[in-house]
Amino acid sequence: MDDRNRTGHETARRYAAAEMTGIDRERLLMLLLDGGGRFLRVAREALAGGDRAGFGQALSRAQAIIAELQGTLDHQVGGEIAANLHRLYDFMLFHLTEANGQGSVRHLDEVIATYETITDAFRQVLEPVRPSVDG
Repeated sequence: MDDRNRTGHETARRYAAAEMTGIDRERLLMLLLDGGGRFLRVAREALAGGDRAGFGQALSRAQAIIAELQGTLDHQVGGEIAANLHRLYDFMLFHLTEANGQGSVRHLDEVIATYETITDAFRQVLEPVRPSVDG
């Protein structure tokens, strides 16, 4: 099993364990999205700095998270939103492959911009749902 699959399986295992331990899905989704964004930024920095090994490692982790996000979409419940997210995740995975093959910071920047837009949208939707600490 390659690292990307191992990371994806590990993420799925953690997701299932979190359900059983009471961590809400929304919090776990935000942790996953934040981690993916972090790996994308690390991959960009590594590529721009000529660190191919660091780039490959961070890229692999980012791809695994995006693939996991795509794989957990519920198309029956999510309808058009799920279909649009699926297309965006496809776009990002393709561009990450291009970034890897071409050593292209531009492709990474396009993915980072798209990923941050998705993360911000989820944050705006989910944040109001969380109970406030004050009451």
